[in-house]
Parts: sequence; structure tokens; C-alpha cells
Amino acid sequence: MEIICENTDRSPLITIEGDELTLRGRSYMDNAVEFYRNLIARVGGMKFEKLDVVVNLEYFNTSSSKCLLELFHSFEKIAHDGRPVRVFWYHSPDCPDLEEAGEDYRDLVTTIPFELVEVQK
Repeated sequence: MEIICENTDRSPLITIEGDELTLRGRSYMDNAVEFYRNLIARVGGMKFEKLDVVVNLEYFNTSSSKCLLELFHSFEKIAHDGRPVRVFWYHSPDCPDLEEAGEDYRDLVTTIPFELVEVQK
């Protein structure tokens, strides 16, 4: 497993293992635009046949929300180039806001599979 970014109290842990990119934790850093721009550039330059994206965030702020949408749109471009991409959005039944956010992203990102996954804590 390659760690792209260690998590902090304000930024998510980002790992790549095989063809799976995982974002886990919280995302409300002051420099969200730069943080996600760097992630988009790094993932876009990677060589893989397919990509599964696992998003398991406990919390994210408005700035991160906009950046996540840009990240998902960058995955659409990757898929358009012939490399399959799927997004798995994990949420707890105790947090309807995260489920709703996943539904919103799924509605906005229509060219790649976007699956909502309910997890029990």
C-alpha cells in the first residue's frame, strides 16, 4: 500500500493499493483547493487499467465539497480515456448528511458508476 497523504485532524488519509484509491477521515483543511489539485494531478498521471475509488469521509467542509466534485469529474475524464473507474461512497446510517452528499455527487457524476454503501459502526 502506498500512502499518498497521511491523515491529520483536518485532512484525510489517502492511499493507493493496486487499483484502489481510498480517502478516509476528515477533509476541512485551509488549502483544500491546492490539496485536491495535487491529488488530481497525481492520480491523472498514474498508470492503471481500472480504478476503484473508496470515499469514506466522516466530515468535509464546503471548500472540500467543491474540490471533491472536481476530483470526481477528473475520474470521468480518466474513464473517457478508456480506463474504467467506479466510486464507492461510504456513509453511516447515523449521518444522513453524508448519505445526501453521496446522492448529490452521484446525480452530478453521471458517466461513471457511483455506488452508495451504508456501513454499520
